Amino acid sequence: MTRPAGEVVPPEVRRAQTGTWVGLLLITVGTAFGAFFVDADVDPLVPGLFAVVAAVEVWLALRWWRSRRRRR
Repeated sequence: MTRPAGEVVPPEVRRAQTGTWVGLLLITVGTAFGAFFVDADVDPLVPGLFAVVAAVEVWLALRWWRSRRRRR
């Protein structure tokens, strides 16, 4: 849902949105590190896939953040 250009987003909504991005990133990175350090025999592809997902999440979060700042 897109907000009108003049509408101000309440601070608690911004904190919740930021917390969602941080939570998604921490879960993905934590899973990658956990798979890598807990099981030494794990295929190197598994942590790599989680790292790629984390990188995409960071990219999407930065795009979201930049678009939110431009609208203010």
